[in-house]
Amino acid sequence: MEASTRVVVTGTVGGSVTLPLQWPAGQQVESISWTTRSIPVALAEVTLIEAGRPDVFHQAETRYQGRVSVVGPGHSLRISNLSKDDAGAYRAHVNLRGSLITHIQEYSLRVFEPLARPRVTLRSMMAENQHCTFILTCVAESRGGPVTYSWVPLEPWTVVSHGGSVLSVSLRPGDRAQTFTCTVKNPVSNSSSHPVSVSHFCAGSGTTVGETVIGTLGESITLPLEIPAGQEVENVTWRSQGIFAVLRPGPAGKPVLVAKPHGPYAGRLHIPHPGYSLQISSLRLGDSGLYTAQITLSTSPMSIIKDFTLHVYEKLQEPNITASSRNRSDGTCFITLLCSVDQAGESVHYSWDPHGQGAIVSHGGTTLRFSWKSGESDSYRCTVRNPVSQRSRSILASPLCSGLEEMTQKEGEVCIHSQPTGWDAA
Repeated sequence: MEASTRVVVTGTVGGSVTLPLQWPAGQQVESISWTTRSIPVALAEVTLIEAGRPDVFHQAETRYQGRVSVVGPGHSLRISNLSKDDAGAYRAHVNLRGSLITHIQEYSLRVFEPLARPRVTLRSMMAENQHCTFILTCVAESRGGPVTYSWVPLEPWTVVSHGGSVLSVSLRPGDRAQTFTCTVKNPVSNSSSHPVSVSHFCAGSGTTVGETVIGTLGESITLPLEIPAGQEVENVTWRSQGIFAVLRPGPAGKPVLVAKPHGPYAGRLHIPHPGYSLQISSLRLGDSGLYTAQITLSTSPMSIIKDFTLHVYEKLQEPNITASSRNRSDGTCFITLLCSVDQAGESVHYSWDPHGQGAIVSHGGTTLRFSWKSGESDSYRCTVRNPVSQRSRSILASPLCSGLEEMTQKEGEVCIHSQPTGWDAA
């Protein structure tokens, strides 16, 4: 038994392929049998009869029956109506007349699907320098096998990444619109997208993902979505840690939810008319996060992606003020005021009014230290803010400095401590 170098053959799903066979020079062939690892018997055999008489061809009852034949003077094997299952290793066993030696020719058959026209998704982000970065992603519907990507045109202000499937385009204010085309290739086909035009329009800032939306705990918020003029929607898919809503045109073109939402969004999703924006009601703190809407158009090969960053905040309650003071014999009173709220966090900001010359604000704005004398401004107000609310509370300085003996007094949520002489300990 003699084996030769393996021949790699490539075919297309639904098409035909030939496993080429060449006889040894000067030798007469008596028979050829064809085998593959997935079939325990020979899938086809041909016996060569003397000149003037027809050869005998036999097909075994396998999934190849009716799809194989021998072609050409070398009796190569042709396989038609190829499927992905036909990919694999094959052998041709060539038996010579008057010889006990069987020559083996090995093949590796690869079968690929022809590529359909790719789709391009588009998202954008505004940088701090007002440059707009567009991210174009080329999507090839392939069920496996190598796919290569290329874009035209390529310019100094474009960057290709992710194996060529992603193109980043940076435009400055005033730059003209640009048009790009993606081409995908595999060993049996190539296909190009429709041209995609990008203009200087950005969906969000560079500090967060997409557009920032602020919501209030327990209330409703709308994630706004605009459909390009003149385009018709096939569907809109909303994602946040997985798909949670799909919208499609319903009766009279009014969008409807494809399936009733479940999990944390059950009963809380609504579609404000008109359009494909999404409203979330009864907001929870856990709703904060990233949201993505993918718009698939029936009138365009391009999908549009818009990103949102949702922040949900609780309305602030009225702040508490804790005060301490020390009097000096010259009538000067040194006061320390500490402002606090129960919903403390990075999103809460503090301010004091007034805080005149010599006053010290510290600890993130929560603490105000100042000296006070009778006749000066008597009321001091702490204001707390977050993105959805603002609350204030005031305190009078004169009661804090009315005596030299230590005392404690409560006025609502205001705690007052008065001590003699000097600044209180830091």
